[in-house]
Amino acid sequence: MILLTAATDIEMGAFLHAYPLPQGVSTLLTGVGPVEAAVRVSAFLAASVPPPSAVVNFGVAGAYVLAGRENAALLDICLAEREVLADLGICEQDEVQTLHGTGFALESCVELDIELLVRAARILTAAKIPFKQGVFATVSCVSGTQKRGALIAEQHHALCENMEGFAVARACRYFGVPMFELRCISNTVIDRKLQDWQLREACNNCGAAIASLINGLRDD
Repeated sequence: MILLTAATDIEMGAFLHAYPLPQGVSTLLTGVGPVEAAVRVSAFLAASVPPPSAVVNFGVAGAYVLAGRENAALLDICLAEREVLADLGICEQDEVQTLHGTGFALESCVELDIELLVRAARILTAAKIPFKQGVFATVSCVSGTQKRGALIAEQHHALCENMEGFAVARACRYFGVPMFELRCISNTVIDRKLQDWQLREACNNCGAAIASLINGLRDD
């Protein structure tokens, strides 16, 4: 069984409305933010016998904008190489420092399953769906200014930000379940302009990419 996870009804619904759920695939709404996602995914995996063969987390993301590099653009599909928990620690002017010292053994980075990543890249390429891949940053507080987004992007070499990916990845690693993440860019992380967001279009693009990915994984 493959488990599909998404934070909200609008993200999951865009997929289910256009692509009926295939046999052997289950879905779970994680809720918004790392706490809800960690609780719900952990509870599901703890009760699953046998566990899922893979977890595919998907949804929308905000793309970081940095000069001198190729940034993700609106409606781009992005694949995660790893997830970092980007805003847990000590918030200073120029970055968030990780807590150190006795009693502060924090885990803030999870490498995603390389085999699933390679398979997903191959499936999307065969389906002629262009994509970017890189580091995803999970935040508890969405970046509402370009300055904050740039700080996170530079510190973690991150492509985009979301609010659940690290939590899902951490829960999957704890339970020994391989996990993959795909997101579509709904907005760029600049000084907040909701009128420029393309949330519905990003959800639809993401749903189409996930449909191709799931079909490919089931055919492998």
